[in-house]
Amino acid sequence: MSKTIIVGIEFNSRSKPNNHWQVGLTQSWIEYRMSIFMKYTLQSLKKQTNQNFTALIHYAEISENIVLQTLNRYEPLPSNIQFVPNYRRSMEIQENISFGCDDLYLVRLDCDDTYRKSFIQQLHDYTPQPDTCALINQAGYIYDSVNHRIAAVTTPSPPFYTWIFKRDEYLAGKYYPSPNGHGGVIMNKHEILTTDRKRNYMIVVHERNTANQEWLSFADFESNPKKVNAVLKKFI
Repeated sequence: MSKTIIVGIEFNSRSKPNNHWQVGLTQSWIEYRMSIFMKYTLQSLKKQTNQNFTALIHYAEISENIVLQTLNRYEPLPSNIQFVPNYRRSMEIQENISFGCDDLYLVRLDCDDTYRKSFIQQLHDYTPQPDTCALINQAGYIYDSVNHRIAAVTTPSPPFYTWIFKRDEYLAGKYYPSPNGHGGVIMNKHEILTTDRKRNYMIVVHERNTANQEWLSFADFESNPKKVNAVLKKFI
């Protein structure tokens, strides 16, 4: 059975004038978040040991000029990593699964986080049960990039998961319910990919991602530079 793996990444696609995420339309936000994406998320994607995947980074159409101008300051992206306007989200996925695909794996990733360099290979190698809807990574790390320290974390249903669809069912409009957002993914038929011995994701805490600041107060951090760098090498 052939698999098409697509990594879906939200850049500022939820941002609209006068909504909660409107700051994502500003030049300062876009430039800063692009620098974080390039330093961490892009490196994780480029260093995947198996490059047989497509990463689609979705941005709000209204900010297209700023996004493209900011992108032009960096080296061109690999052909399998693309910034696309949000209105083309469905079209891009459909084009990627139009030929020679039985199963579609939709991988979720934030634009400032990373996966282990072997993660895409793991997805290609893995054979889930026929009725499995989601693959969940419960075990990972959180990296405090400001203070260069790292901690192991495990949560039941974090935002690091992969939806599995049959190609024809996806094209016919199938979707999986996820009440309570990411925390509801585990309510679907799922399998756990990671254990304490192999952690697949790394959350990057930086100066402007306030949503993850709460981790800093209770995670058990390792600050030894050699140990921190040894973990980072598995991701970036």
